[in-house]
Order: sequence, then C-alpha cells, then structure tokens
Amino acid sequence: MLLKEGVSIAGCRAEILIAAITIICPVYNKYGHRAVVTSGTEKYKHSVDRSKHYCGDALDFRSRYFNENDKHKVKDELQKNLGRNFVVILEHTHFHIHYAPVYEA
Repeated sequence: MLLKEGVSIAGCRAEILIAAITIICPVYNKYGHRAVVTSGTEKYKHSVDRSKHYCGDALDFRSRYFNENDKHKVKDELQKNLGRNFVVILEHTHFHIHYAPVYEA
C-alpha cells in the first residue's frame, strides 16, 4: 500500500487500517495494481461536513487504474470482502471506504 504525497493515516481507527492491509490491498493485487491511499486524516475540506475522514474511520483509494467495468467489479468485491461493517462508495476518482459498524440488539 502506498500513500499519495501529503496523505496522513495518523489517527485512523485500527479497523480501517487492518482492512486496508488484509482485504483492500489483496483485491488491488489480484487486479495487478497497488493500492494507493489518496485521502486519510489530513486536514482539508471534504465534500461532507461529517465525513468519516475527520474521525479516522475512512480512507480513499485511487481507482484510475481500472476501466469502468473493472471499477464496478472491484467495488463489489471490496464490499463483499469487507462485509457489512464497511461502506464502499465508487466516486468519480476514487473508492471511498469507511468503517460503519452495524450494532445488533
């Protein structure tokens, strides 16, 4: 896994970092690419005021390696492998992945 210049993962929750190493990176490797984190906890304005980036629950990963068909395959595979405690969103330039645990009563 690589970090884009200026990106910070300091303060990220263990769950998102472990997922990046054990699940996200292997999916990228399967498609012949290295996972590049394009946004973490660095302080800049995100598109949503309550972004999960601010509390260390989210990372963005570069998607430009993949053609449109593969982007959707990768998104689906990431979501399946990460499970229901994670949300995978295919944005225009990246995959936004955040930890959102589902609590059961």
